[in-house]
Amino acid sequence: MNSRDSAAFRWAATAAVWLLGVLVVAPLVGGHPIAVAAQVVIELSPGPVATLAIETLGGLAQPALMAGIAILVVTIAAGIAAFAEGYGTNRRQQRLLVRGVTLVVVVLTAAGFRAAGDGIFWRWTLATALALSGPALLRIFRDAGRPTVGRRRTLRNIGGAAGVAIGGGLAARSIGGTRSGEGPDPGDSLDAVAEKRAGTTTPDSGAAATPVADRNAVETRREVENVVVSVADTDADFGYEFAGMPAAVGSADDHYVVDKAVSNPNVDAGRWSLSVRGAVAEPFELDLPALLDHDESRDMTVTTACISNGVGGDLISTVEWRAVPVRALLEEAGVADGAVDVVTRAADGYTEAIPWEVVRERDDVVLAVGMDGRTLPKAHGFPARLLIPGRYGMKSTKWVEAIEVSTDDHEAYWEARGWDEEAVVNTLSYVRGVQRRGDRVAVGGVAYAGRRGVDRVEVSLDGGDSWTDATLEDPPSPHAWRRFRLVADAPDSGPKDVVVRATDGEGNRQTREETGAHPGGSTGWHGVTVSL
Repeated sequence: MNSRDSAAFRWAATAAVWLLGVLVVAPLVGGHPIAVAAQVVIELSPGPVATLAIETLGGLAQPALMAGIAILVVTIAAGIAAFAEGYGTNRRQQRLLVRGVTLVVVVLTAAGFRAAGDGIFWRWTLATALALSGPALLRIFRDAGRPTVGRRRTLRNIGGAAGVAIGGGLAARSIGGTRSGEGPDPGDSLDAVAEKRAGTTTPDSGAAATPVADRNAVETRREVENVVVSVADTDADFGYEFAGMPAAVGSADDHYVVDKAVSNPNVDAGRWSLSVRGAVAEPFELDLPALLDHDESRDMTVTTACISNGVGGDLISTVEWRAVPVRALLEEAGVADGAVDVVTRAADGYTEAIPWEVVRERDDVVLAVGMDGRTLPKAHGFPARLLIPGRYGMKSTKWVEAIEVSTDDHEAYWEARGWDEEAVVNTLSYVRGVQRRGDRVAVGGVAYAGRRGVDRVEVSLDGGDSWTDATLEDPPSPHAWRRFRLVADAPDSGPKDVVVRATDGEGNRQTREETGAHPGGSTGWHGVTVSL
């Protein structure tokens, strides 16, 4: 290995140890500089580029971006060393180069950890020190060694430095879980909150899990394009709980998560407060306990769907929320004449807007502060998030810090990138389970049309040549999906082209036209070919 290759290898190894260090100590602050860099790239990316990444890679877009940044860091380190060796730098120039690069790395590491965390000084400074300990040790090994270091010794040095980085990460993980404030934590129980107010939109949803008898009867089970296909040895009548069918009301654990944020912000509820401000007569702030005990708080069962969900996709969920109407909060503040938009601002810089005239007419545009009987999980926007039934999830700002009334038209994040501003949910119906019991076959799934509701679901077993009305379950609430099922005699076990379509509460049948998610959500009938 010549001197140029040797220098490039050492610098690349140092960069790799640095990457390992920042990743393993991330629990101390809840994030790391690579995620911060990726977030900056996302924020600066033009709308067409962001849209292309989402449509091409979907949920892998953010991990791919971070992996690309990591590879770039190692490549740059190797490139600097190779250039310095090729340029023929003397010893003094090499020292200056090392010092300069070291200074830049220290500053960027500290800035990255500070931006990723919640600003607590001792956390991000300790994270910086732990992350840099591995590269520093590797440099010490190099300076203390002979001018020419063998490959084995080099690898031992790298291994030792990596071990130090991992040890720092274990220490960071043990410290990182400690609380930084006196407020509630994500996922804390809401049992201590006052009894639910009368008039809730959520009835008792009953048992959500598949009955044990049905689960034990399943002989074969496989999944085809998000549809569970099974055969069960039972003569029991079909309900809505056979294999593949989602619960009428799910839980926070199985709720989908999609964010533009690479790393979720850390919010200390003990220091957090909601600011209600802008074009209002009396701005005010409320802490989390005040929101949880607000006179207008209520429980709502709401279905949410991601605008980037493809036909038949799994980015749709239903769960019970504890929430306070945004209208009630703004009425307390007194909205000024000339109000145009209600803007929600998040801890990660995200903003979203909905017209004041919409908020004024609806008490179901809410600020959610609880989910599934607990405070919100971090991934779902702790301590508060916007929730707009009938609109795609892109409108529901997470980690809300402020509700601001604007007298101007506010261009929101995704609107500026070409997505539909209103983001009203399209009528959808998805097959989720197909099961055979003897000579009978049941097709089941969910249908949703936002505030319009679902009045009818039709199922075809022959690719759309003929249709039969499915049986609809009563929805858990006016804001939730409806589960459907069709039971048909089908002694033939050959292939069946299952297709489903829904009609909303206004009499409009779901369109057959297939479109992608951009700009206003996907459309088209969901179908799957199965053999039982």
